[in-house]
Amino acid sequence: MPDELVTQINPSRVAMIGTDSKPVRCISLVGDVGSTVQCSIYDKRSSTCREFEASWVDGQANPDCDAARAAFGLAPLEPTFQIPEQQSA
Repeated sequence: MPDELVTQINPSRVAMIGTDSKPVRCISLVGDVGSTVQCSIYDKRSSTCREFEASWVDGQANPDCDAARAAFGLAPLEPTFQIPEQQSA
């Protein structure tokens, strides 16, 4: 990750700017949550983001996804949810 996009958490860990405070809003998130959002560095996103699956992507609910959506007043995803194709920035 480029230094200008991260903040030091401890000597061996960094976090994306905006994810270490409340309300959480990653510096690379573009758009309005609940409407249209995308990651501006999708092809270069961190391992934390690469490993996070939205609910139902693998056929199972993800409680962390549901909690993140609830924090923005959004309902959990339904089992029929399909992730739209990500466009490169």
